[in-house]
Amino acid sequence: MTEPPAPRAAASGPPAGSGAVTAILELQAPAAAPAPALEALSPEPKRYDVVILGGAAAGASAAILLRRDAPGLSVLIVERAAAFDAKVGEATTEMSAMFLTRRLAQWEHLERQHLPKEGLRYWFSNSRVHGHAEASESGPYQRSTVPSFQLRRDVLDEHLLATAVKEGAELRRPARAVEVEVGDFAHRVIIEGEGNETVACRWLLDATGRATFLGKRLGLIERNHEHPTSAIWCRWEGVRHVDDLAARGPLAFSRANVGSRRLSTNHYMGYGYWVWIIPLGNGDTSIGVVFDRRLVSLQQGKYREAEYVDFLRAIPAVAELIEGARLRRDDLRSYSHLAYVTRQYMGNGWALLGDAAAFLDPYYSPGLDHVAFSVEATVEIVKADFAAAAGEATAPVPLTPAISSMAARPPSPELAARIAEHNAAFLRSYHRFFQAVYKDKYYYMGEADLLTASMLLDTAQYYIFLVIPAYNFFGRFHWMPVFGPQPAFFSYHLMRIYNRRFKALAQARRGAGEEDLRNDGRRVKMLFDLKLAPFRMGAKGVKLWAWAELDNLRLAAKGAFRRKPAPARGDERVDVEDAAPQAPRVK
Repeated sequence: MTEPPAPRAAASGPPAGSGAVTAILELQAPAAAPAPALEALSPEPKRYDVVILGGAAAGASAAILLRRDAPGLSVLIVERAAAFDAKVGEATTEMSAMFLTRRLAQWEHLERQHLPKEGLRYWFSNSRVHGHAEASESGPYQRSTVPSFQLRRDVLDEHLLATAVKEGAELRRPARAVEVEVGDFAHRVIIEGEGNETVACRWLLDATGRATFLGKRLGLIERNHEHPTSAIWCRWEGVRHVDDLAARGPLAFSRANVGSRRLSTNHYMGYGYWVWIIPLGNGDTSIGVVFDRRLVSLQQGKYREAEYVDFLRAIPAVAELIEGARLRRDDLRSYSHLAYVTRQYMGNGWALLGDAAAFLDPYYSPGLDHVAFSVEATVEIVKADFAAAAGEATAPVPLTPAISSMAARPPSPELAARIAEHNAAFLRSYHRFFQAVYKDKYYYMGEADLLTASMLLDTAQYYIFLVIPAYNFFGRFHWMPVFGPQPAFFSYHLMRIYNRRFKALAQARRGAGEEDLRNDGRRVKMLFDLKLAPFRMGAKGVKLWAWAELDNLRLAAKGAFRRKPAPARGDERVDVEDAAPQAPRVK
């Protein structure tokens, strides 16, 4: 995957095996003639302006904003689950937190039901590390000044859905869409719940998450095979508190931090993998392993629980935390392949939101960012469409006969241009994000200085170009995703350069037998704020990069005098045995 492919017009008929989809619309300018009448499916279905499939964070957020900003619109949410369960995506970023607090006005709920997040923290290990006190650590030493949260996703999703209903959206639950007929701004959905029901709408929004109900039926979803990552996770009870461990440990370790280490999103890094440890407001702790299958092998079948636990116990700092803890066996889950993307985010009267459109990697917690950006952008386009029909481009949209008639009114040239811009920006964002940040990153995750330099440089640019402008200049959440703007090419190319250099440096160290040497006894401190801290982060990242390049010259000189170079081990696999815990890295 390099630059995003040019959006392609879908075929006029459904793809093989796509289910009950009778039309797929082209991305480019719609045909002048309206879509064929859809009246044959069933007589006089109940009509809505917007039907949203999926009532969790993405779908509920879209419904809340539509009902608040355009109270005349009729909105129906179709949610399959009778009750939401815990899911991953438990940490916000600064931008998704801004969306939740300032756009959705959920401050009170977040403060009462969830935990604050104190930035990102990284731990590294080698043979000299026996616990947190010896491990190299990179993270904030004081509390973050920019709000973000550790979430119980089941609680958040239920609250947002209840808020959407309170704002006036209708809800079918438990219910699911079993058939959909996609027209040109005129769609029909058969809903299976207490009985079968057919509804019609002008806009159909897919917020079904990884199920990608509409995207799969339109033949739009493609796996990202260049990023072969998998994940396995579970919630635990009784995980030890890292700040209490620090308080009872060496003074040099405890005094190194003023804020809470536990409230950070803690990452435990190694060659080909990383582990997240996220505290939740009910006392549970979410612990997951994400790994590159080219570098690490971890069973996800019959013996996945034993291998998952053994894998965690082989990491000294993680083993220190889970000593005496209990995993919730009914919560153990996995994804065999994480990354995928749609070929098209929006068409004439339909759109994919959040994970229904794409997912890349949970590293940096981008999932809720993607939800926030895609929901905000889609809602603005839907509002513009109905405002044009009502002849009121800026005022709240009333429900008028022109809107509620559900006629297949073709879009204006302005609306067609906005749909094209939406697709181009989000596809550009995904492919640039992958190429610049994630491609082959797992090759150097086990090197403390390289991964820390990458994190500092990545985070500095995220703050300088997104977070600081949003808070200090615009004062509001804006829909444009990371790397979405065309001018973002500077950051894109810079990040591609150092990401590839860090991989090359890590492989050179492995070839020289000097991997993991910097993973004990080092501390890199940082601060998350809206002033000068991001610029200091960037400077510190450049300094670490420069030192790594100088050290690479030493390795090159060392190699030149070697009689027989050591074989490179960068492509070896790590197999986790059932019999006994084995360090999850190449030795």
